Amino acid sequence: MDQTSICAVIVTYNRLEFLKECVDSVLKQSQRLDKIIIVNNGSTDGTDEYLKSLKEERIELVFQENTGGAGGFHTGIAKAYQQHYEWIWVMDDDVEPFVDCLEQLFKYTSISKCIHPLRIFKDNNQVFQWEHYFDYRTCMPILHNNISLQHKDYCFVNTACFEGMLIHRSVVEKIGYPRKEYFIAGDDTEYGILANLYTNIIYTKTAQMYRKRKEISTKIRPLQAYYEYRNLFLLKKALKRYFPGNYSPIFYRNLCKDFRKKAKTIIKAKEYTFKEKRELIFKMLKGIKAGFKIYKNKS
Repeated sequence: MDQTSICAVIVTYNRLEFLKECVDSVLKQSQRLDKIIIVNNGSTDGTDEYLKSLKEERIELVFQENTGGAGGFHTGIAKAYQQHYEWIWVMDDDVEPFVDCLEQLFKYTSISKCIHPLRIFKDNNQVFQWEHYFDYRTCMPILHNNISLQHKDYCFVNTACFEGMLIHRSVVEKIGYPRKEYFIAGDDTEYGILANLYTNIIYTKTAQMYRKRKEISTKIRPLQAYYEYRNLFLLKKALKRYFPGNYSPIFYRNLCKDFRKKAKTIIKAKEYTFKEKRELIFKMLKGIKAGFKIYKNKS
């Protein structure tokens, strides 16, 4: 493959209408892609039939059981890397790149090997404020609310997001594939932290894509409540070899503070029933317990 060979990786699960818009927008990019790998994570909403109806020769389909977003991106990035593509463009099914998104991302390939576009909520054109610094001591982000993009076209961050990340194969070669163990939440965070050890990660406002606000709900899902807390420990354990200082007191203080804040918000929220509130708090506690067990396991 030449140095500009590009493979897009789209992971989907039960969001057929969003997937159609995503695929259509990727196919219409002003900078042509060589391959589009679509990983269907066991969808049951007619996604299989839609994908099989696609006649575009550049599309490669992968059908697997639901291994979460982490498992889907593991599969897709691995396939793109093993097929020797130089650049891998990664996204969920609920984004819709502007027609020149990829072209704009490529403007920064001389200064970064991991580049991210601006995301805009499609229903109201509100810009998603993603600029933040990931604090490896607490395993949580410190938000900067896109302040750096007010007077600049791009800024540097120290983590990644699988909603539009463009990454070079040389970085994948060094850090491997996303870890399936995360299932959902935190897989791209760890991937970006590791990528940041080898390249300066860019977040730019000149490359843009829509994000479907319908999927952004103020309500926390039980699965999300569990994995977000469990995966904090998974992340802490993974990063310990790179940041070996004893940050456990800071981590646990921050964890308790975050748990109390979320639990208080859930208890006061009117959109949950009493049963839902109890289930969410139980899932959060269960996630912490499972995560602590993972962290203490020496294997």
